[in-house]
Amino acid sequence: MHPVIALSDIHGQLLVFPALAKLRLKYPEAEVVFLGDYQDSFHHHTGVSVAQKIQAMQVANPNKIFAIQGNHDAAAWESLTGQNEYWLEMGGEDIIAETMAIEGRSPADMTEAITMFKHEHVGLFDWIGALPLNIQIGKLFFVHAGLELSLADPIEDTLPHNKYWLREDYWYGKNAPNYAHNPLNCAIVTGHTPTGLITGLYDGSAAATTLRNRTVSPRGVLTVQYENEYARFFIDGGNHSSTAAHIGNIAVFDADNGILLEAIEDN
Repeated sequence: MHPVIALSDIHGQLLVFPALAKLRLKYPEAEVVFLGDYQDSFHHHTGVSVAQKIQAMQVANPNKIFAIQGNHDAAAWESLTGQNEYWLEMGGEDIIAETMAIEGRSPADMTEAITMFKHEHVGLFDWIGALPLNIQIGKLFFVHAGLELSLADPIEDTLPHNKYWLREDYWYGKNAPNYAHNPLNCAIVTGHTPTGLITGLYDGSAAATTLRNRTVSPRGVLTVQYENEYARFFIDGGNHSSTAAHIGNIAVFDADNGILLEAIEDN
């Protein structure tokens, strides 16, 4: 067995980390994969603290801790490097203001706060901007939003932007709302959309593993799998818009065979 712990869409929720630490005690040899979207939330403006913690974990243990980029991370990096102001206008200014308060700084206005923030955290956001869009560990392929599964080579041919923005075009095949088949020789693990918002039909036999869906939490890990194919796992527990105490999902997979072993599913 080769356990891998995965979690996605933390969105500033620092309470994720004590739960993760307990799970790592059970699986001390497991790699940990963070699937993106470390900031931006209706409740938490502490995404910088989340990103800092993940970066520190990775620096301390680069062979065990992995992180990929989500759409919110890409938006933050683009705005902070002057490519646009989208992230700043959509909540980034709140994150900057709270970060200044946490750090005990007193900028005169938001313009000064942004300047100070960029200067003090340039290394962190350079790290975010350089994060890969996907990684593979054994029979597990991790990407924030999904792949264009109808392409000849979904991994290589899917546009970078789509790897962290796809929704229905990844969930469904040509006959939506029927779920797409997985053409890869490995399971695919994604976040990006809270699992409670994803529904669909099967155009063939669903694998027995799908029977566990919705048994623990309406926002728990969703398994989409046809018989004789590897699964697609959706793990976003909805931290972006759930209650302030909600920590979402933390899943444990076996990279030797691409199966789900267990999950913490906050209901």
